[in-house]
Order: sequence, then C-alpha cells, then structure tokens
Amino acid sequence: MNMKKVYILLAAALMAFASCHKPEWVEPTADRQGITSLTAYFTSGKYTEMELAKLEIKDGEDLDRYVIPVPWFYPEESYDQTLLYMNRVRVRAELAENCKIDPPLTILDLDLENKFTYTNSKGESKPIIITGQRVKSANSQMISMNLLDPATGDVVIEGFIDNDAEAVYLFTVDDMSGLVAEVTPWYHATVNGAFETGEKTGVYLFDEAKDWNQEQTITVTAHNGKNSTDFKVIKRNPEKIEYGFNAGSVKELFNIDPVSRLGVPAYTQAGVLSSLAYSNGHLIISHGDGSAPIYVDGRNGSKLGEIATGGLSVGAVTNDEAGNILLCNRLQTAGAFEIYRTASVTQTPTLFYSYNSEISLPLGSKIKVIGNIDQDACIVVNYEGVPGVTTASQVLNILVKGGQVVETQVVDFAAAGYSWGSSPENSAGVVATSVDNSNGWFYASYSLNGMSWVKPNVSVGSTVLTDDMDNAWLLNPNCLDSKRFNNATYMALLVLHHFPAWAGQPSVWVYDITDPAGTTGNYQNPSSCITYNSWIEYFNGTNATETVSSGDVVMGASPDGFKVFIYYYDHYAGVLGGYSADCVKK
Repeated sequence: MNMKKVYILLAAALMAFASCHKPEWVEPTADRQGITSLTAYFTSGKYTEMELAKLEIKDGEDLDRYVIPVPWFYPEESYDQTLLYMNRVRVRAELAENCKIDPPLTILDLDLENKFTYTNSKGESKPIIITGQRVKSANSQMISMNLLDPATGDVVIEGFIDNDAEAVYLFTVDDMSGLVAEVTPWYHATVNGAFETGEKTGVYLFDEAKDWNQEQTITVTAHNGKNSTDFKVIKRNPEKIEYGFNAGSVKELFNIDPVSRLGVPAYTQAGVLSSLAYSNGHLIISHGDGSAPIYVDGRNGSKLGEIATGGLSVGAVTNDEAGNILLCNRLQTAGAFEIYRTASVTQTPTLFYSYNSEISLPLGSKIKVIGNIDQDACIVVNYEGVPGVTTASQVLNILVKGGQVVETQVVDFAAAGYSWGSSPENSAGVVATSVDNSNGWFYASYSLNGMSWVKPNVSVGSTVLTDDMDNAWLLNPNCLDSKRFNNATYMALLVLHHFPAWAGQPSVWVYDITDPAGTTGNYQNPSSCITYNSWIEYFNGTNATETVSSGDVVMGASPDGFKVFIYYYDHYAGVLGGYSADCVKK
C-alpha cells in the first residue's frame, strides 16, 4: 500500500460513517417544508437497492396523496417491464427538519393506497397516502437518422441531430435524391409512417425514397402516444467553427452501472485492467485478462456483442483518430509485444506491429495513440512495476509515418524524476501531445497527485498541474487520452475513485493541450480546462481492495468530423459513461 494512504487511513476511517455515497437521509435546509422527495428502490433482481423511481415535491407544495411515477421499462432502453417490481419496493423519504412519517417507511406495494400519518415541524398531523403509478415516457427526441441507398442498404450519410432545434442536418454537397431514411427515435417511441426493421429493434425505416435535397419532415411520437416532435430534415453545406468543439454543446450520453447492465466483472474483482476504445459509434471495453473485449452502443451503453479476436489474448485496447481499433497483448516480462488493428468491431484484427521487449517488466495494460496509424501517429505504452520488487519509469514510444512504424524508442521518465508502481492502482498514465513528439508527453499518477507536462528532452516542463482537490488521498488521476479534433489537441483525464464507500467521486476533465505549456493551475481552476464533470454518479459503495482500482478514458470522433466523444470507465467505483460535443457553426 502507498505510504500516503497509510497516513490518512485513520482519519478516513473516522469519516466513513459521515461520508457515504448514497445517504438515506439528507439534511434539510431552513427554507424547505414538509416532504421534499420520495424515492423507490428495487428489493429484488439484479437491480436490488438501485433507484427505481423518484418523486420530487416542490417547495411549499402541500399534498395528501403522493404518487411515485415508476418508469414503464427499466432500464429505459430495455424491454424489461417494471410491473413485477411494483408490489415490493423500498421507499425512503427526504423530510424537512422535525417532520416525520408514521409508521416509518419500509417496503411498500405501490399498486396499493398505502396510508400514513404525516407530522410537520409544528406538530400538526394529517393522513397521507403513498402509492405509485407506472408511466410511459413522454420523450419524443431522436437518437440517430441515416439516409440509405435503397438498392444496397448502405449508409450514404449520417444526419446530425439537434433535438433542441427539432432539426436534422445533412452536411453534404452531394445529391441526396432517391434515398430512404432510417431513424432511431428515443427508447420505445415510434416514427410516423415508418416500420420497425425487426422485432423490438427500436429502428424505423421508411419504404419510400424521397428527395432530401428539399426540406422534409419526420415525426417522432413518444411512448405515451401523446407527445410528439416534428423534425425538419435540412440539407446544409458542411460548416465548422474554426477551432475545437463548442464547449456549450457538451451533452451526457449515458451513465450506467456496467456490472448489472453489461455483465462485466464485478466491482471488487481483482485482476481487471480496464481499457476503452471508440470506433464508428461503438464503445469497446477490454478487461485486460486475455478475454475478448465487448462492444456497446456508443449512444446509450447497451451491449451489442464481442470483438472477434481470432484467438488473440487481449491486454489493452484504444483507438486512433480515424476510428482504427488497436489491441495489444500483455507481457509479464521480456518477450514479443504485439499490436493488432481492425477498422470494425466485426472484423478480426490483424497484426500491425511486433516489438521484442528486452525489459523484464510487465507491458500492455495501457496503450494510447494520437494521430492516424494509416498516416502519422504516436503510440505510447508504459511499462509497469512489479509488486514488492521494483517500480517502473519507462514507456515504449512508437512513431508511425505514412502508415509504417519508423521508430521505436524506450523513453525513461526517471530523467524527469518520475517512476511508478504496478498496475492498476499505482500505474501511470502517459500520452503523447503530438504525432512526432515535438511537444513531449503528459504524465499522471497517484504518487504525483496530479499530472505534469514532460518536455521532449524528458525534463519536467515549467507547467505542472498539481493536486489540491478535497479528499485527494482517495482519488487517482492516472487515466489519460489525447486526440486532435478540428485544429485543436485535447487531453481527457479520468480521476478514479479509490475508496467508493467513502467521501469523494470520480471526475472527468478535458484540457486544450495544443500548447502544452499553457496547462497550469490546479484541478479546480486549470487554465486550459475546456469542460469537466467533477461529480460523476457511481454505483459501487463497497471498499474491498485497492488492487481493483482500474479504469480508462478515451476520445474519438464521428466519421463526418462534426462530433467528438469522451468515454470513461471506473471499474472499482462501478460506472461507465460518456459525453458528446460538436464543432458545428450554428
């Protein structure tokens, strides 16, 4: 165990009861009155103790009957109905100070009118009823829209969805006549005039070709059958902002429990070395144990299948800026280190590069790339320390020119004063800042308590991002990824949560590192931070062992270059999620 942790564990233990992840009771504020919320939790099945539904009560609202709105399906993207859970849910209340409900809330049948007595802060009592009602979604948004060649079924163009503007933009100068539309509406919504492409696919197809050079209308009707949205489909010439992505366009795609939703290894399972890749709408997840990575829908996190590895024992995965997926093996000592590639989740990877590692250290739990491996790119793979034996300070730096590996160099970060321990918890994150190493690397680790810019000469740059976050001792900033997008170079940072049962949380940060020397300050106020989420909801509340603290963050772009995606996975805290942003000139 890291000595810094030993020092603070005594203090942390005293905080444990006061700093739980999901408190049953929330301290009320002086200006709130009565019952402020009622939350229903599963009591059976794989979602046990997870939130099923929540009723928020407005300030000052005085009710006699409280109806908890239970979603028709859970998860929303599934076809698993909640009917079977209605008769046995755990209900918890958030109350204003000195208010109470008698008898105390416990497991209720929300199909019934459950009678209680509510007493306010003045001692005044009245009878109340708590019940539930299943409700169908009122969301009539659109998830995706593609135009297809009716003869082949191939995608000709992907529509750019702007749900706020109720519009779909076709960014092209090509002829868009004679094409059919394929639409994915919000979960369980329908598309007027189209037919579902299969049983419970959620994808709708129009059988009539249209001239999409002219403005067209597609209507999406919500699951409740009442709410609908008329989307205008508009052809536009491609136009981007001059630099980077619109910071105000960042939207959360999903935030899910990967164990219950995807069947990945449990939160507390040791030996999991999580890594991510993104390619053409698919998020790929590797557990680093030799098994085949799985891939999910990048829009909602739903599981789609497994990568056909062709027998490859997979360590880590990543992606380049063109959507090529890279997979590598993991060495425990010196030997043949191999990198494989594929352009699709359905194509078996082929060997891209093999390197004979002569260093007797583990290699292959993390792999990162900036650039396009079919053109110019820089691949970085860091060695790992051996528990109880030695640390590591070396990274394998692989330069690609014109689609070919032209140089492989072992860079020793000891020259910058840095070394790190074993994977996953004590390993470092290292990424290149350019395709030719002209701007060096960024380094991040738990032992550093932050990240540093390391110059090409392997000296620490004048700008070092230091860690003064609250509860920094239980957070691990060792997951990085760097990518170029629309004339800017970005770096994503995932701060892992070492002790999910205690105070703290995972967080994601995105920095503009086009000029790496401009990354100064701290996590709370970094000069080059473009966007961040400092409080990511997570789903594991158990402390087991530090050896399960693995995770990854990855960036990728849509094929048309108008969107960038950021995905994160904290294995120990138990959360998988993602964001999107665009560079569309509005």
